Amino acid sequence: MVQIDIPAAFIASMLFLDVGRKVVLKEAKETNEAKPAVYYKFLFRSVFFAGFVIAPAGIYLLAGWPGWEQIYWSKSFELVMHTGWVNALLPAFFIIAIVLGAYWGHVLGYRWLITGKVKYLRPTYIAVLIVVGIVVLVNYPSFLLVGTYDQYNNLNGQVRGDMANVWSNPYGFSVAWIMVMLYFIICFFYLFFKIRNESTKY
Repeated sequence: MVQIDIPAAFIASMLFLDVGRKVVLKEAKETNEAKPAVYYKFLFRSVFFAGFVIAPAGIYLLAGWPGWEQIYWSKSFELVMHTGWVNALLPAFFIIAIVLGAYWGHVLGYRWLITGKVKYLRPTYIAVLIVVGIVVLVNYPSFLLVGTYDQYNNLNGQVRGDMANVWSNPYGFSVAWIMVMLYFIICFFYLFFKIRNESTKY
């Protein structure tokens, strides 16, 4: 979901720094540069993960099931084609926001690490995760229904009762969601354990 994908990029960036803090601190102390190689190493990982894992997964679901992907907050996501230049920008802004989320998560997390404020790192990304969870739960049952904005909001003669449950696999949604989650999980844990293995050497 849009409400998850953007903060997920921010959370992942901070989490990668948290897991690899020993490597970051050691390599940062070995140089007087404001932004040593390890800064860019973790920045690349964060932006790469956001741009090649979170963004493709999110944009795939947004293109196929726009109402569900943004849990029926706006009809504009369903009206991208041939409706003018503003709506057509929404998918692009979505991707930009994901990458920016990763970038700012990295910048803030790295600054806290090297300035002795590491105590703020973990509580911050956990708090963001909790807020995201609350946002999703407050919008119940939107994440369990697949259909259109009008159906969800009972507009223009369409009713929520006509919406399908996500696990009934309407329009191939369940299969797509499972594929997206598998892709995300495999990539995430590969990077997570790679960073953790690097950190255990110190």
